[in-house]
Amino acid sequence: MYAHDTIAAVATPPGQGGVGILRVSGPEAATIGTTVFRRRVSGPWQSHRLYTGRVVDLNDTVIDYGLAVLMRQPHSYTGEDVFELHCHGSPVVLRAALAALLRAGARAAEPGEFTKRAFLNGRLDLAQAEAVAALIQARTPEGAEQARDQLFGHLSRHLDLARERLIRIKGHLEVQIDFSDEDGVGEIDLAGGISGLISGIDDLVRTYARGRLLREGVRVAIVGRPNVGKSSLLNALLGEERAIVTPIPGTTRDVIEEAVDFDGVPVVLVDTAGVREAPGEVERIGVERARQVAATADVILVVIDAAAEPVEPLPVQIERERAILVFNKVDLPLAWCEERLRELEVEFRLVRVSAKTGAHLDALRAAVVSSVCTVPLDGLPVLTTARQCDALGKARESLALALDGLQRGAAPELIAVDVQAALDHIGSVTGIVTSEDVLDRIFREFCIGK
Repeated sequence: MYAHDTIAAVATPPGQGGVGILRVSGPEAATIGTTVFRRRVSGPWQSHRLYTGRVVDLNDTVIDYGLAVLMRQPHSYTGEDVFELHCHGSPVVLRAALAALLRAGARAAEPGEFTKRAFLNGRLDLAQAEAVAALIQARTPEGAEQARDQLFGHLSRHLDLARERLIRIKGHLEVQIDFSDEDGVGEIDLAGGISGLISGIDDLVRTYARGRLLREGVRVAIVGRPNVGKSSLLNALLGEERAIVTPIPGTTRDVIEEAVDFDGVPVVLVDTAGVREAPGEVERIGVERARQVAATADVILVVIDAAAEPVEPLPVQIERERAILVFNKVDLPLAWCEERLRELEVEFRLVRVSAKTGAHLDALRAAVVSSVCTVPLDGLPVLTTARQCDALGKARESLALALDGLQRGAAPELIAVDVQAALDHIGSVTGIVTSEDVLDRIFREFCIGK
């Protein structure tokens, strides 16, 4: 990327829409934008004011009628001059308008280049920039809320406080280095401060499990023998009749996938064929696919007919850690003895539900979410990327070395090195300390136009 180029891109998603927006950013944004857009009024352009007019190419051929706004630096998204064209949302119109901007002197923007410029110009820190991508990609209201929370600086402020505490600790160590013959700060105070920081980082790192799930979602396989109510359970969890339900064994012969929201976590439910010795080739293929789905799912709901004669609960080979036994049809008389159910509850997570009446489905949703993550402590920001989690993990390792050095009576100079390493790792989360290759890796995951 060339930071002093003027870049342009379509900022709205591909496809047809009522409005399409093109964005231009850089030192020549005003010149290029006003070349392509002809206002109905004359006089100087005022910043942050919408004007009506015509979008034209370099031959003065009218491309569209629309709106334009010029946002003068530094009061813009990128911190540079930004010019936006608001056209009709036809892909043909947007392509023609973008071509006119490029012929007027702009360069086509690369993925994430607008947000990268916002970071480089101090409009956003790196954690906030990553939150922009997370907000665009959010799949549930909670995912959007966590991204907004990070975009508004909650994680950044939390880490700034941790850095301030570390800077004070390093300052005490430097006092001991410079004035080694005098009484310094006791090791207990330093050790207590470092231990507290380690505990705080541990709490933050634990939030990544939920942050990852909010970003990537959970794949949940519904497996079991024929006629135990797998498809009925899928329909009940979705709140609609998605799968065909009949009393005939083998009705479901293929994999059915549907997306749903479980307590703010995006979930893909996968209904599968009943597992048995299939009498026909088509059903046999469905049973094999069921086994394949179970092998790769994050969570496996093993559905059991609570009103039928007890059978071995696991029709497929799965890890018990990923399994939740779902005793369905509890609205009917229970055919299983309570003693056997208590034995199973020792081995597995077990939830009793009725797909027919909807009883205890909320408990099942909660069991799925709790099996893969925990709810963060109140007021604690949530880590949303592996990069953030990895950086804080390395900061913790450095702090553990510093604490060990204190306990062994190591020289303050050596302890200060580990404290500085922890500072650098924490700083890398918000971009205080970073490298160009890291920035490129982060921003190329963005969409073009953002």
